Amino acid sequence: MKKTIILLCLFIAVPSIAAVVTFDKVTTYTDSTPIPAAKLPLIVYTVWYGPTATDLSTKGPTSSGNVIVAPDPVAGSTAWYSVTATLDGVESAKCVPASKTVAIPTPSAPPGCSVR
Repeated sequence: MKKTIILLCLFIAVPSIAAVVTFDKVTTYTDSTPIPAAKLPLIVYTVWYGPTATDLSTKGPTSSGNVIVAPDPVAGSTAWYSVTATLDGVESAKCVPASKTVAIPTPSAPPGCSVR
């Protein structure tokens, strides 16, 4: 008996994941009192991004560490990134935003030409 295997490949356009957002972890509440050491590992950091420093409305990945990998901006554009900290269900304000610009790839020059 012959068996036929059909392999179906789907190609889906996904953003490249290359914007590495780093930040300092919080250690105090907004009133400057220290967060208890036992609670520090419970803080969840969320990256927010958007097209401008004032439009950071897209919620990105989360982490308990101080590095989050987020989507790169589209080639030829700039994206802005910020981070919030959440503890006990309460989310902080966003940190000062930072930006990343991805240039449009430029083709290389033709390798050679000739005239007859």
